[in-house]
Amino acid sequence: ALTFSLAWHAAGGPGTLAGLPLAVGVALGELLGELGVRVELKWPNDVLKDGAKLAGILIETASAPRGGTWVVIGIGLNLAMPDELEAQIGRGVASATWLAQMDRNVLLGRILDALAGMLDEFARSGFAAFSARWNRLHGWQGHAVHILDQGKVLQEGLAVGVDDTGQLLLDTAAGRVAVVSGDVSLRLKV
Repeated sequence: ALTFSLAWHAAGGPGTLAGLPLAVGVALGELLGELGVRVELKWPNDVLKDGAKLAGILIETASAPRGGTWVVIGIGLNLAMPDELEAQIGRGVASATWLAQMDRNVLLGRILDALAGMLDEFARSGFAAFSARWNRLHGWQGHAVHILDQGKVLQEGLAVGVDDTGQLLLDTAAGRVAVVSGDVSLRLKV
């Protein structure tokens, strides 16, 4: 695995960071595609390969003493998953074995370059600059899904993408609704 954290100072407050985990997913997903690994995105913060989790993204924020917000972006990328570890986890985990052959420093450098460009664009335009690109990589587009919180179904409908703020859009029996990120899990409806 390749795991790392990156600190970034955002000029605005936490309210200006809506959609940042999704923009990170776009940058990572597009780079992995350039490197020959076809991936899809799962709202709000997973990168999938062949339907299994290849990478996860975690964002933590704190107010900066002199204004703005400190953001820590954590990424974990599965390069080669031993079968016994996958059995312990109890669910499918993807590997990018081709990337495991790359020099880790070179791979990390490529990812950091992609993130630097993404952060510059995000600082200028917010998530709106990334929403169409995220929707192109959306792995569950058109699938029936449940939105869960602590095992309880909060919403169900067809996942139709995200809006310009990063909210997941669902077509439900009552019409289109926008789901805000948080401690919410997305599960395919069976």
